[in-house]
Amino acid sequence: MLLNDTEIQNNIDEFVEAHGVEGFFRVYFREYLFQLLNEEIEAATNDPESDSALQLHFSQNVETDQELEEFEEQLRDQCADRADELVEKIQEQPELAPIFEDADVELLEHEDVEEMIRHTMHEMIEAWEDEDF
Repeated sequence: MLLNDTEIQNNIDEFVEAHGVEGFFRVYFREYLFQLLNEEIEAATNDPESDSALQLHFSQNVETDQELEEFEEQLRDQCADRADELVEKIQEQPELAPIFEDADVELLEHEDVEEMIRHTMHEMIEAWEDEDF
């Protein structure tokens, strides 16, 4: 069932009310990083639908669905840790702090704010390149 724009906005508003803007960003960036990694892994194979790409890329001896699920859960956990780092880095920036402090999500509609967040994401991803993910 597809949601209309009003339902989507209501869901986001309810989530932000329950977990705050920070909570929203933590979940958003966790899922973004997880999807980014999966796309990167799939792009390295001839068969983008193959879960074996996960196995080969990370040199895992994954033989069962359970092992694959466990591996993906570990990857999602690592993405959650990185998302936390990213949110903290964004919060440190004086221009972006009001998004969190005042729950001023309207700031996100400004092009310069979007660019600052993109730039911060890019910096963090580059810093993580040399680390084991």
